[in-house]
Amino acid sequence: MDLITERKGGAVIHRIAGRLDTATSAAAERSILGAMAPGQSRVLLDMREVAYVSSAGLRVVLLAAKHAKAAAGGVALFGLQPAVRDVFDISGFSRILAIAPGEAEAAAMLGA
Repeated sequence: MDLITERKGGAVIHRIAGRLDTATSAAAERSILGAMAPGQSRVLLDMREVAYVSSAGLRVVLLAAKHAKAAAGGVALFGLQPAVRDVFDISGFSRILAIAPGEAEAAAMLGA
């Protein structure tokens, strides 16, 4: 897994590539939660290059959403591949998380 973090407007964008699974979830969690600072609780997860998400990856996304919400922010995902979108749909996460087709729409969902 590769993860690049950038700040854009009022959001922190994490561009993730590869697999988000047991082997990579700890590093992803450290990066995503570590980038949350006062005033930086609007988080966008760029999932365009994520090929696979396991339950450990779902946990990372859920933790990020909980931490962001506690800091008066939020998390929005965008660019999910069909197989990854299926995982979010089957797990019920697509009903509790903001998911958009593109970056601009995801940013708008968070007011960023």
